[in-house]
Amino acid sequence: MNRMRIVVLIFFCILLTACRNDESSIPEAEVYVRTTYSEYMNLMRVNSCVIYSKDDTYPSNFKLGYGGVIIFRDLEGLVRSCDLACPYEALSGFKLEVEMPFAFCLECGSRFDLSYGVGNPVGGPAECGMKIYNKIRDTGEYIMVTN
Repeated sequence: MNRMRIVVLIFFCILLTACRNDESSIPEAEVYVRTTYSEYMNLMRVNSCVIYSKDDTYPSNFKLGYGGVIIFRDLEGLVRSCDLACPYEALSGFKLEVEMPFAFCLECGSRFDLSYGVGNPVGGPAECGMKIYNKIRDTGEYIMVTN
């Protein structure tokens, strides 16, 4: 019986020290993006997304987080947003590729599940989930994400 208690204690210690999304490996970076009306209409569908990559040109007031921003509608129909930087690489240059409902890193091979909006790792070396942006405003004409 003592051995079982030790195993349970070790298990809980591992759970307590595991990486959580609110303790992301991705540094804080300013976020401000706002969809166009056509992007908003695209996001009405479940499992749809809009990607704001630092490789593209946007209005000067847009702030694209650390590695870029994805806004998507998960399988529950909720609008969510995450940073596109790979949490394993933790460098702004290693942005995730997206094929809904997954995001994946071509550099390290990590894969993240966006099905329910949390971006948890489901493959590869990453142990931490994607950095989540929770300040999302849906006006009925556009979606705005800030931090």
